[in-house]
Amino acid sequence: MLSSNKCFRSLDIRTAVLLVLIGLVGFSPLTVNSHAVASSNLSITSSTNVFVASTNSTLMLEITNVGKYLKELDVALTVPSSLVLFGDNHWIRSSFAHGDAIRANLILFAPSSAAGTTVQGSIVAQYKAAGETTVSSETHAISFLVRGWIDITVYEITVDPDPALPGSEITISGNILNRGVIPAMYTNVTVATESPLVKDSVKPTYVGEVDPNAPAPFSVTVVVDSGATEGSYRTTILAYYRDDLQLDHAVAAPVSFTVVLELPKTETTKTGIIDQLLSNPAQLLSNPTAVIGIVAVIVLLAIVVYVRRRKRVTAQE
Repeated sequence: MLSSNKCFRSLDIRTAVLLVLIGLVGFSPLTVNSHAVASSNLSITSSTNVFVASTNSTLMLEITNVGKYLKELDVALTVPSSLVLFGDNHWIRSSFAHGDAIRANLILFAPSSAAGTTVQGSIVAQYKAAGETTVSSETHAISFLVRGWIDITVYEITVDPDPALPGSEITISGNILNRGVIPAMYTNVTVATESPLVKDSVKPTYVGEVDPNAPAPFSVTVVVDSGATEGSYRTTILAYYRDDLQLDHAVAAPVSFTVVLELPKTETTKTGIIDQLLSNPAQLLSNPTAVIGIVAVIVLLAIVVYVRRRKRVTAQE
């Protein structure tokens, strides 16, 4: 029994020592500091993270103190070289209490070469927190998406034949111009099947990619209803395309054409001197050059006739 009691006492002492050691290790300053994560004292918000290429964009930037009282605050914004910043990017405050904010209205320009890219800037802040003598710093990343833009126009539209007969096929041709900075993708052109066009007869054209400042021609054929009446009609050319965000767009352009029941007859133009003289003798005779030419022709014909007659008389003798 005595030996058993000694064993229990020995285990109790070892257990107590082990618990004390675990407590010392767990609550020692070295252990606490090694797992501590420094909290951010500043919160950064911006009005937008999307810029439009080849245009000026407004950026509202707000820097707010969400932590301790700060002294000697020095904040600087750095933007990538692909963006051009107009305005101040450096702010200093001698004191910056909890809830205080710095609000800046900035203008940034994104060139067309940056369209379709994501760029990243940074905001670096240095300060002395309340109760501290050393300078602390924190860095916030700020990203921007530079969007391109597309401006499609349809021009130089022609209809052939015009006028057209009922039941005939007409071809509507033209050009597509992209005045934007990025290509228009999956472009195709069709025509609205408004009366008197036959709906199932439309043959659309797939144009594909339309690059900026590179006109793309197109032709769409459609049949005029055989029961169409004579008159002037309007329809619409529709150009569909997709942008860099995979969004679909459509551009409409009006087209006019005429339907007749019978094509006009064409007359042969009279170009001979005699025809001109007979059709409008007063106008022809008012031209001195024309009169001299007519007289010369008449004299020449008279000489030819006289020579031929002399030859005949000489031959008979």
